[in-house]
Amino acid sequence: MEQTTNQNQEEISRQFEEFCHTKGIVAKFKVAFANMAESARKQKEADKAHLEEVKRQSAEANPEFTEFLHTKGIKAKVKLVIENIKKGAKESSERVRKQIEQAKHGAPSVTATRTYSADELTREFNAFLKAKGLDDKYVVEVTEESGN
Repeated sequence: MEQTTNQNQEEISRQFEEFCHTKGIVAKFKVAFANMAESARKQKEADKAHLEEVKRQSAEANPEFTEFLHTKGIKAKVKLVIENIKKGAKESSERVRKQIEQAKHGAPSVTATRTYSADELTREFNAFLKAKGLDDKYVVEVTEESGN
């Protein structure tokens, strides 16, 4: 980072010296515009590389959407959407079937409840408050009452 800053400063110094040593107002404008054009070209290249990286990451994160964008024709797009809906429904029914099998065989389900002690609840609530930046304003103390 520091090296880049130094290089930028050296480049600006060089360009300014060149500008100062140039004779005539027309020549000075030509030098200034040439330097601006070069700077704009470099910035455009950097922006283009950044955009390509963002596109690549987006394509990796959303392969179905990328496939949809590359599909040609309205009929093909509709067909692709219907196939993705069917695929999602099939995966959903498989997940439900697996949960039912786990419940039948006595395996704990994903939605199984857990019993917490008063100390655990106090720690969890206070950790939540700390994560939200409210630990200096609020403190939670959980006490267990006898069963009435």
